Amino acid sequence: MKRKTLIIILLSLFVYSCSTVKVPETSGDITIEDIYKHLSFIASDDLKGRGTGTPEIDLAGKYIAKNFARFGVETRGQKGYFQTFKVTTDIKINKNNSLIALINNEIVEFKIKQDYQPTGFSSNGIVDGEVVFVGYGIEAEDLGYNDFSGIDLNNKIALMMRYSPDGDKPDSKFEFKTQSNFKVSVAKSKGAKAVILFTGPNTVENDRLISLIPDPAANNAGIPVVSITTQKATELFAKAGYDLLNIQKQIDSNKSANSFEIPNIRIKLSVDLQPVIKETNNVIGFIEGNDEKLKNEVIVIGAHYDHLGMGGRGSLSTSKVPEVHNGADDNGSGTSGLLELAEYFARHRNELKRSILFIAFSGEELGLLGSRHFVENPTIPLNQIVAMINMDMIGRLNEKKALTVYGTGTSPKWKDLLTKLNQDSIFSLNFIDAGFGPSDHSSFYAKDIPVLFFFTGTHQDYHKPSDDIDKINFTGMKKVLDYIKNVVYDLSTNSEKIEFTKVQGDTQRNRRMNIRVYVGTIPDYSEQVEGFKIAGVNDGSPAEKAGLKAGDIIIRFGSKTVRNIYDYMYAMQGYKPGDEVEVVVLREGKEITLKVSLGSR
Repeated sequence: MKRKTLIIILLSLFVYSCSTVKVPETSGDITIEDIYKHLSFIASDDLKGRGTGTPEIDLAGKYIAKNFARFGVETRGQKGYFQTFKVTTDIKINKNNSLIALINNEIVEFKIKQDYQPTGFSSNGIVDGEVVFVGYGIEAEDLGYNDFSGIDLNNKIALMMRYSPDGDKPDSKFEFKTQSNFKVSVAKSKGAKAVILFTGPNTVENDRLISLIPDPAANNAGIPVVSITTQKATELFAKAGYDLLNIQKQIDSNKSANSFEIPNIRIKLSVDLQPVIKETNNVIGFIEGNDEKLKNEVIVIGAHYDHLGMGGRGSLSTSKVPEVHNGADDNGSGTSGLLELAEYFARHRNELKRSILFIAFSGEELGLLGSRHFVENPTIPLNQIVAMINMDMIGRLNEKKALTVYGTGTSPKWKDLLTKLNQDSIFSLNFIDAGFGPSDHSSFYAKDIPVLFFFTGTHQDYHKPSDDIDKINFTGMKKVLDYIKNVVYDLSTNSEKIEFTKVQGDTQRNRRMNIRVYVGTIPDYSEQVEGFKIAGVNDGSPAEKAGLKAGDIIIRFGSKTVRNIYDYMYAMQGYKPGDEVEVVVLREGKEITLKVSLGSR
């Protein structure tokens, strides 16, 4: 063992010996017993679902770090194994929040959290004004529907229904235009100074308020936005002389807008919110390779260790009572796998040519925040990272032995290697070429790093309290880890170069949004900014040709101000392929105007 490594290990053991977190004895091989030991702690009730910013996820982080120290894995955080960063985990309602309606000289008051609630993407402010009912708040001229046609919203408050004339079904022809954040952007562009959202009485849904949770994608809408109950909305319309249920039924059946100003309603609204910002940690360990040249090339093995805590944001539980979301599969399985692989490769360190960096990410459930933070603030030079292997939900291998692998188009090496190592047909492999996907590997692919993401699939316990350890297929999980171990071993011992390839047309996010024009920007949710920050641009895209770069913050697209991703999406509407549009970006604090020739999807 190298003297430098030994000193680091001894120091690490000294630091973590004071911790109250106990680590189990494990074998050094990948075994079902060892996987179970790790997962029994990671997915225990004591950790209360490992919500980002909680004391319990800190315990999970200490457990990972203490195991790294026990394995003899070197530190590569900024403070030992830890890389600390800040996240917005919640929003606090301050004192100055109120909603009052004056209807035909009658005052109607709203009780906060009972009758109304600010949204997580609302701006603070005090607004007093006339009210315009804008139906569903959808502008879709291409579909022959426009709730904003023929009305004047300038300096007024928009009263808006959620969803669409298709109801709340997910396959609506209006697609992403049904999202509340997007609707607010449209209304704001029409001059609205506030938006009040509600679920119409003809929509099949419980009468509930929009959750007050931070949204790293939406950030700040730029105007106050609140939601009110269906009951209260119906009351407002009735007191003003309108039958809301009948109005909505006509819109739904005719698929025709029916927006109008309500002259006898005036609303005064005050929103006063405060973000709750907490610290959390990525946990990072390192094993140096032995080849004099190749040791400077690093393979990252990553898995997020955060989950949903006691529920709330992201939870699919139908219960209103807080419950522990243990996240045994999501992503206790990947975290336990990370520890098993770290111990295995520490034991076989003398065989490695390339180095290996192990990262347990926090903040993934809030929007890939930990991995985004790492690639923007790497603890090793980013250009040394030659591949990233991600594990997220690898604990539920089914009877068909289906294993999905994302990122197989990001290097010409991947498919041949994966197929070769599966020569006994242990798995039914499903290759997905795309480098972008629903986990932390996306952050690395955005930096032109080859990625693989191993995933055994979603299930009925996804994001529910029932995702518990008794549902884990430990035999199947061991097989998956043995397979990943063999992939990483080949990458670390094979002198063959690991080349990167950009996947053509890898714009899945925007295809789902049904945007006609193509720009080629890659969203960056790593921090909340006023504007639309990009993590990079696609090769050969209009964005690249126009000179947009990673880190740019788009603040204007054409004539429209951009404060978040929904403003950006809305700003693209009305343009067609071939149009040239001026885009204003903030780059290192300076405004730069670029001209983008829009492409076709």
